[in-house]
Amino acid sequence: MLVSSLFWLDDRRWWPYVPVFATVVGPAERRLGTGRWLLVGSAAHLIGTYVGQGHLRLRIRTGRAPSRLVNARDVGVSYFVLGVAGALSGYLPPAWRAQTQLVVAGALAANAVARPTATEVGHLTAFTVGLAASTTAPDREGKPYPPDEWPSAARRS
Repeated sequence: MLVSSLFWLDDRRWWPYVPVFATVVGPAERRLGTGRWLLVGSAAHLIGTYVGQGHLRLRIRTGRAPSRLVNARDVGVSYFVLGVAGALSGYLPPAWRAQTQLVVAGALAANAVARPTATEVGHLTAFTVGLAASTTAPDREGKPYPPDEWPSAARRS
């Protein structure tokens, strides 16, 4: 169930995911290498799912969530994507890296506080797993993201 949930989408439409895969998942695999990319994404999915579901279980036990959610399923690719996005953030230009990581982690944390659902807690957890992996990302300075050939103001440092 945990493995198959990685491939489920929230809706029948797959096309909204194309930009995310083209700008995050693909570049992360290219920079991290397939094995490390799969390890980071899978770890983010696994840990994010268990932390999020543990959070939901605690909320149900303490009466802060309805008991009908006891069999709720948390599915989708978002934990994998956020995990590899966290790892990919290690390839940002050094001048932008820490600030961007802090802003994204802060936004996910604020969202988890504002809406303390299993999904939001799982999102924050998955991104944090990716951030931890970003420190071990290979050749961070040699494979910048966005790449040097992109004509973008984001590359200015």
